[in-house]
Amino acid sequence: MGLLTNNALITAFFGFLTAQFLKVIIYKDIKSFGRYGGMPSAHVATVSALAWKVARITGYNSTETAIAAIFLAIVASDAVGLRRKVDPNSGHTFTEALAGFLLGTLIAFIIPK
Repeated sequence: MGLLTNNALITAFFGFLTAQFLKVIIYKDIKSFGRYGGMPSAHVATVSALAWKVARITGYNSTETAIAAIFLAIVASDAVGLRRKVDPNSGHTFTEALAGFLLGTLIAFIIPK
């Protein structure tokens, strides 16, 4: 049951859900829920929410925050760089990834510690 009360995990989950619901609103298509690519990046929003929440819980100079920040950098880099080169329809533009980052940051600061 610990996972169900893990604040960092819950925050990351809400980052993902919020990004996916925003896609439905932006594209006016329920099929865009869960789709790869598009505005905002749900991958980046999820990991951004996770990284910021871990930082808020464990402190900005903790090892856990460093791990989460590196994870965020890898996911964002993959979303904009590698994934877009492999399949342009499943990757993200810089703006889509930035929107995901900002959304995840907002979610992490809205949900209490």
